[in-house]
Amino acid sequence: MKPNLRNIRIVLVEPSGAFNVGSVARVMKNMGLSELALVNPVEFRNDEGFKGAVGAKDVLENAFVFDNLEESIKDTNLVIGTTRREGKGRRISYTVEEVSEHIFPVLEKGKVAILFGREKSGLLNEETDLCNILIRIPASREFPSLNLSHAVAVVCYKIFTDAIVNEVPYIAEPVANAEIEGLLDYIQTVFTDIGFFSKGTPRYVIPLFRKIFGRALLDKEEFDNLTYIFHRLHGIFKSRCGKEKQE
Repeated sequence: MKPNLRNIRIVLVEPSGAFNVGSVARVMKNMGLSELALVNPVEFRNDEGFKGAVGAKDVLENAFVFDNLEESIKDTNLVIGTTRREGKGRRISYTVEEVSEHIFPVLEKGKVAILFGREKSGLLNEETDLCNILIRIPASREFPSLNLSHAVAVVCYKIFTDAIVNEVPYIAEPVANAEIEGLLDYIQTVFTDIGFFSKGTPRYVIPLFRKIFGRALLDKEEFDNLTYIFHRLHGIFKSRCGKEKQE
């Protein structure tokens, strides 16, 4: 079975140009993708936007608009961020050449979100923290910043051409991102209660779990087992604390 590219959602975070948004819609349709989402965009369903979209007016008209990034990805199973910057807390996981091998296993039963940041500043650190995987597009060190629609085109082209020659391996249905985020919130509660964050919450801890869970593509049984483990640990800790108070 070939990968179902319709289960890929391209997410543009605060795009500032209607023509650019239209151009993104056009390259998406060129490469067999149809689901576009925008977070706090400029007005894009106008003459400039449709001029950029050309024959992809339907992608533009059917695009989803969200007030925040969390809402745009909560029903997805794998979140991939694109970035050209590396640094502390922003470790690049893969190049665009490797993206398909992580996306394709999800597409039969799940949904993948691929995030593209602002034209001038890209994704913020707190936004890359929400990603399971970060990818970059190799470019000249002298001028590495790509136009938004060009970056989308490169990623979509790679996925499209890989889909032509690849069969999808079977995996169990992955757990939705909203459920993973709920577990991450609980893990943070457990760590806080046991004193792990006594000197403040290290920024890397929860994003680290998020990346591990995203790469693992947890199914329902694995998710339930992990949830039980953390609930059990929490219960043991609270029980021991209660006994110490009685003594």
